[in-house]
Amino acid sequence: MYLSFMTFVCPEYELDRALATAIRYGYEAIEPRAQEGHNHGIEVSTTKKERARIKAQFADAGIQMCCLATSCRYAFADAKDRQQMIEATRQHIELAADCGAPTIRVFGGPTPEGMDFADAKKYVSESLAAVADFAKDHDVCVCLETHDAYCRAADAAEVVARVGHPHIAINWDMMHCIRTGETVEEAFGYVRDYVRHTHIHDGTWPADDPGNVTITLMGEGMVPHDEAVKLLASIDYQGALSGEWIAAFEPEEVLAHDAARLREYIAAAEAE
Repeated sequence: MYLSFMTFVCPEYELDRALATAIRYGYEAIEPRAQEGHNHGIEVSTTKKERARIKAQFADAGIQMCCLATSCRYAFADAKDRQQMIEATRQHIELAADCGAPTIRVFGGPTPEGMDFADAKKYVSESLAAVADFAKDHDVCVCLETHDAYCRAADAAEVVARVGHPHIAINWDMMHCIRTGETVEEAFGYVRDYVRHTHIHDGTWPADDPGNVTITLMGEGMVPHDEAVKLLASIDYQGALSGEWIAAFEPEEVLAHDAARLREYIAAAEAE
C-alpha cells in the first residue's frame, strides 16, 4: 500500500504545485477531485491533448494518479436522472483512462424521501452494472464509497456483490463505517474482497450525533487506522491510503503529520 492525498487539501494548487507538494512530503500518488472546480485542470472538459500532457506530467514527476474522485451518484427515483449519471460516469471513466488513473470514486447517494432503501440499492447496483463493461474496456475500476446511505460497509458490499463484476469495487472510507456503528474489523470483513481504494482521515464525533464530525490529525481522533492498516496488509492490499481533508488543515501541517503516522502504521503491520 502507498500514500496519496485528494486535492481537497489544496484545491487552489495548479497541478505542477500539487505534484511538487507530493514529492516534498513523500507521497506516492495524488487523487484529483473532479467536479468541484479545483485548480488542477482535470475535468471531463479537458481535451485529449491536455489529458496526454497531464499523464506525462504525472509520469515525469514519478507520482501516480491513483484515483479520480467524482460526484457521480445513482439513487434517483427518475430513470432519466440515473441515465444522466451513468453517462457522466462513462465520461469520467474515459478521463481516468486517458490520464492514467486505474480507479474512479463514485457514490450511491442519499436515499430520496419516500423511496425504500431496498429500491435505492437496486437502482445503484443496476447503474453500476450499466458501466461495468465500459470500465473493463478502459481498464478502470469504479469504486463505490462507503458514504451517504452506504456508510455501512455491509450495505456497500451488498450493492457491489449484486453487480458481481471485477471492475466494480469499493472505496473504503472507514470513518463512515465506524461512526455508523460498525467496528473496523466488521467493516473490513465486508469490504475485504472488494476494496481497491481507501480514504483516510481521523476525526471525532458526539455519540448522539455521529454526523457531526470534527476532522483531526491522524492518531488524535476515534478512527483506529493502525488496526485498519494491519487488516489491509493481511490481504496484501496494493492500493492507496488517500488522505481526504476538506477545509480542515493547511496542507503543510496535515500532509507531513499524517504521512509520518501512516508510515509508522505500515511499518508495524509489515513487521508482524
